[in-house]
Amino acid sequence: MATTTAEKPHGKASVSSNGGSSAAVAAKSATPLSVASGVAVAVRLVLLYYAAHNAYNIRMFAIRIYGTVIHEFDPWFNYRATDYLANNGWRAFFTWFDHQSWYPLGRPVGTTIYPGMQITSVVIWRILNEWLGYPMSLNDVCVYVPVWFGVSATLLLGALTYECSRSASAAVGAALVMAVIPAHLMRSVGGGYDNESVAVTAMCLVFYLWCRSLRSQTSWPVGALAGLAYVNMVAAWGGFVFVVNMIGAHCAALVLLGRYSTGLHRAYSLWYAIGTLGATRVPVVGLNPIRSLEQLAPGAVFAGLQLIELCEVIRRRKKLERVGAWKLRVQVFGVAGLAGLAACAALFSAGYFGPISSRVRGLFVKHTRTGNPLVDSVAEHQPASANAYWHYLHYTVYAAPLGLALSVVFKRTDASLFIALYAAFAYFFSSKMVRLIIFLGPVASALSGVALGFVVEATVPLLVDALLGDRGLIGGGGAAFDGGAAASSADGGGGHAGGGKTAAKAADGAATSSSSSKGGAKTKGSSSSKGASSSKGASSKKGGKSTAAQAADDDGLDDADIATEATESTVTHRSSSR
Repeated sequence: MATTTAEKPHGKASVSSNGGSSAAVAAKSATPLSVASGVAVAVRLVLLYYAAHNAYNIRMFAIRIYGTVIHEFDPWFNYRATDYLANNGWRAFFTWFDHQSWYPLGRPVGTTIYPGMQITSVVIWRILNEWLGYPMSLNDVCVYVPVWFGVSATLLLGALTYECSRSASAAVGAALVMAVIPAHLMRSVGGGYDNESVAVTAMCLVFYLWCRSLRSQTSWPVGALAGLAYVNMVAAWGGFVFVVNMIGAHCAALVLLGRYSTGLHRAYSLWYAIGTLGATRVPVVGLNPIRSLEQLAPGAVFAGLQLIELCEVIRRRKKLERVGAWKLRVQVFGVAGLAGLAACAALFSAGYFGPISSRVRGLFVKHTRTGNPLVDSVAEHQPASANAYWHYLHYTVYAAPLGLALSVVFKRTDASLFIALYAAFAYFFSSKMVRLIIFLGPVASALSGVALGFVVEATVPLLVDALLGDRGLIGGGGAAFDGGAAASSADGGGGHAGGGKTAAKAADGAATSSSSSKGGAKTKGSSSSKGASSSKGASSKKGGKSTAAQAADDDGLDDADIATEATESTVTHRSSSR
């Protein structure tokens, strides 16, 4: 009994020592995982840099061949307008009547141009020359603007893809595709100083910030940034009508699918209020956001969200049940609907609402029947053909549908629904007018990136396990490439289902078996009934584990610690029997 009592402190010390050994083993097993995760991040960064470099290099081809010259007619007029803004200032620019355009009638430039690109170019020119001290002519700035914004659009599209898929591999894949896809490249070549070269970047920024504002219930303030980016989009290109209706349709779809939340209400309200107020300050747009029929639908969504939030506030205060809440909604929307119909009827009779523009009307009727000869005569207003999709999208016509299916099936989030709706809307409108294939460029790249990311995350972990499994990296590399490195580390650094500790556990199991058999041989024939009873208590099962194993698990010990405790217990029982 004295021997047993004296050995108790030794047993505690042993447990403490084994606990430290367990921590060391866990840290050692986590090291390969962190290395694999670091390698994965480094590979993604290298590929992202390659995408940006490739986007810049391919758009510089015309500049390297022909020099810093402006191409085509529209880019030349845009340069003249930029030069006038730089030399005469803001106020003179918006009151400028150009007698050299539309001769002999002339053109009131300030009220017929989207000035976003000109303003952006002048700002960049002044920053380079006045703030940074880098001398560069306005002509050269205008030549390089499509190149710079082409690279920016590539990176922003990668960010949008990550927000919609939550996959870094998909984001990198989307950036690689966006860098070279012809649908975007045709409008962002160096020297092609046209509105689309800046507007596609602005559109990607608006879409990214909108999806980012829906990430969680606390991210709704990002909607204000989305509104500011939308103002820039409105100033840059008339395609802002697609953007405002795209976001409005996405919000309405979320409400219909039962995904309404206070965060959605706040994000959309901020975006619409700031964006609409800023859009009305663009002279060429004016009050069209609240008067044009093709822009009224997002306004109706805004009004509907306010009514829904009002119902939610009343429901929470009165603690209404489901039936009572639906009765309240019917009453509120009934009264508001009748008031809205009366107001619309009065405004229609007063001629407040303007007609649908001929270009938008051309999306729903045959392109030669809009009634506008200018629209009817342009070849790029014709419906798109299969050859046109192949010419501008190339292999993404096969990869994008796969990415769309993966987004709908496996990534059911607010942002993934946005990318699916974006694809559907862009395809529909591009099929009606071939020039709108430019809208398909970003979403086709994003969905192709989702498909590439899925393939990478499904194959790279298996490849890493096959090549480095015997070095203790089984599962670690896969977790890193899957974006699950942090979760795997929190679970003990084991990666997939045990990870790199498989071989160590097998060795510990063998040691345990050997120790048990040796202990049995030593005590055979010499153990007393008391020793047998003690051995029986030590080997009793609980939940498929021995009591010693369960206690070791509670103390954070591994199989090697269990084997050590079992051996020490055998020696103690032998001393007691003697």
